Amino acid sequence: MEERLANHTLITDAADLGGIAKTLEEVEFIGVDSETTGLSPRDGRIRLLQLATPDETFVVDVFGTGNLAPLKEVLEDGPVKVLQNAKFDYSFLIAEHGISLSPIFDTMLAAQLLAGGDQGPSFSLEAVAERYAGIELDKSARMEDWSGRLSEAQIEYAARDAAVLLPLRERLAEELEEEKLGAVSKIEFQAVAAIAEMELAGIKLDVQKWKELEKTVRERRDAAALAVEEQFPEPDGMLPGLGPRLNLNSPRQIMDAFRSLGVDLPDTRVWTLLKVDHPAARLLLEYRELQKRLGTYLETYPSFINPKTGRIHANFLQCRVPTGRLACTSPNIQQIPHEDEFRSCFVAERGNTLVIADYSQIELRILAEVSEDPGFVRAFQEGEDLHRVTAATMFGVEKDAVTKEQRSAAKRINFGLAYGRGAKSLSAQLGTDEGRARGLIDEYFANYPKVQRYLQSTAARAVKTRTLRTLSGRVRKFPDPSGMDSLAKGGMRREAMNYPVQGASADIAKVALAYVRQELRGLDARLINCIHDEFVIECAEEIAPEVSEKIKAAMTRAGGKLLKKVPAEVEVAISREWRK
Repeated sequence: MEERLANHTLITDAADLGGIAKTLEEVEFIGVDSETTGLSPRDGRIRLLQLATPDETFVVDVFGTGNLAPLKEVLEDGPVKVLQNAKFDYSFLIAEHGISLSPIFDTMLAAQLLAGGDQGPSFSLEAVAERYAGIELDKSARMEDWSGRLSEAQIEYAARDAAVLLPLRERLAEELEEEKLGAVSKIEFQAVAAIAEMELAGIKLDVQKWKELEKTVRERRDAAALAVEEQFPEPDGMLPGLGPRLNLNSPRQIMDAFRSLGVDLPDTRVWTLLKVDHPAARLLLEYRELQKRLGTYLETYPSFINPKTGRIHANFLQCRVPTGRLACTSPNIQQIPHEDEFRSCFVAERGNTLVIADYSQIELRILAEVSEDPGFVRAFQEGEDLHRVTAATMFGVEKDAVTKEQRSAAKRINFGLAYGRGAKSLSAQLGTDEGRARGLIDEYFANYPKVQRYLQSTAARAVKTRTLRTLSGRVRKFPDPSGMDSLAKGGMRREAMNYPVQGASADIAKVALAYVRQELRGLDARLINCIHDEFVIECAEEIAPEVSEKIKAAMTRAGGKLLKKVPAEVEVAISREWRK
């Protein structure tokens, strides 16, 4: 094995690339890795491109060869390209050389799928190689300078990183097959290209509009702080005009202040404050939300704008959440507040527009699919508004007579129970007492009995077998509940109830990512954001109607891959700003 990993050839002449391409065409799998001078194509370049076959590893010095065009065809088709964290290498190759790697096997994603949602172990190449193939790698050269003259040790280090991917793939592929994760691994591997290209495209923030909103929200925050203080009696001996007398970020001071009103709080958490029948609690929650929006979004997001592109290029994490949902960092553009005043600050470039497409009630459609409840299934098959149908049955009125408030309550119950919420949580959300919330839950399950049986059996199965799967086979491995207290067990049961639903939603979204990318080929259009079941595409204004139809068709087709009993529906809007 050591000899196989160390056998490498350094390529510095572009004339040799054609011969290498012919050699690569003859194998089934190619180990692919790169060494770069930066962490993104916006601030670095590819220095080395390592291409491993079972017999030899070619280390291409890209600074010497320049154009990689002779390798384009074999890298974009033919043998499976095996990579660790494929998104990284894909981004550099397509940005710098126009090469779109395909097909892909990602060892990091494979290991994360096998972990079943456990994020405890490391998924670095050295950790995965040792864990699955028993190969130890020395990664000390990783932080060395790759822009100047390279040492033989650096060349050998680079070659081993590519060569190790081939035996590692063999072991991972065996485990994926044993764990029945072959289908979902293909979904993940096929989504890599779309996610990498989405990061490279970035999203545009109207900074002036954002700064104006920051000023407005700060004024609201300050007004909310004053309004909160006015609810409490002034402490004895306090002189006026000396500034804030209450630290609204101090739980102890807040609890003392409420005690002065005759309200004893066990804590100052949201769910506790929601149940307090005093305007001070509502105003405090309003203040906190405004403070959060300032600190989390308004004051920080402009600093993430890349000076070269003028856009925000967030980092999307593909398998870092147990359900399979995409996560997002630096910054998290998935969690922008839904209000138009925030989202409208994200805009298209001049001459472009945005196409915003999202699935209609996808998680409830999945719940209908997996529970097979006839009421749920029928509502979606007949194109009815499930929230209105639920409200009519729960409140005993005709569908046409359902009020806006009743529909809103039914919507919260539909989604709340799908997430395993109980009477306590639901009562806080609905603004009612626990007895009334419990009665609504009982009425709900009386109308949808198979939903109740499905949720209960799913939670019981997680406790008993400690394993659940989504419609695509994505696995979630739960810890042993025997040593848990009742609170922890309750949390595990709630997580279990929702996992197959939210996980299937993530599966559908990732299938859709690949389909959307295919539909956009050759068009002046690109995916710029994905918020779970919502996709944002930027395109030339004149082709927006065409792009809308293509995106809707692609997303509907993706839903149909997993949903067989109910249809997937997609709503599409066109706007220069990110709002519908």
